[in-house]
Amino acid sequence: MEDIKNILVPIDGSKNSFKALTKAIYLAKKCGASITVIYVLRVAYDNPDLIYVPHTQNELKKVEKFLAIAKNQVVKNSVGFKKKILFGHEAKKIIDFAQKQKFDLIVMGARGRGLIKQMILGSISNAVVHSSKVPVLIVK
Repeated sequence: MEDIKNILVPIDGSKNSFKALTKAIYLAKKCGASITVIYVLRVAYDNPDLIYVPHTQNELKKVEKFLAIAKNQVVKNSVGFKKKILFGHEAKKIIDFAQKQKFDLIVMGARGRGLIKQMILGSISNAVVHSSKVPVLIVK
């Protein structure tokens, strides 16, 4: 198994996404890895430059709040931290970002803030597990 030095943690503000962050922090401390937390805002098209993105200031403030909470949790555990907001289809953006940035591991919650919470594995985490070339750890 290769060394884990860069961990990607997609969050959506849900309890499960922050449970995944807690597990990622634990792993990062054990491996000497750093963590990048991303939040993906859904847009109708994959290229947000081509359209007006109607995200409200309140929505962006919520995202920044979630990222600030994540940063606080990571930094207080003496783990390296980066953050990024992406726009597009959640699973596709997570998969593409993880591969292009050469992450060693994706750690994410089993279910997020989606409408169908009774599903065993959320549609986004399910898509990432089945399509990512980067190893994925799902936290329940």
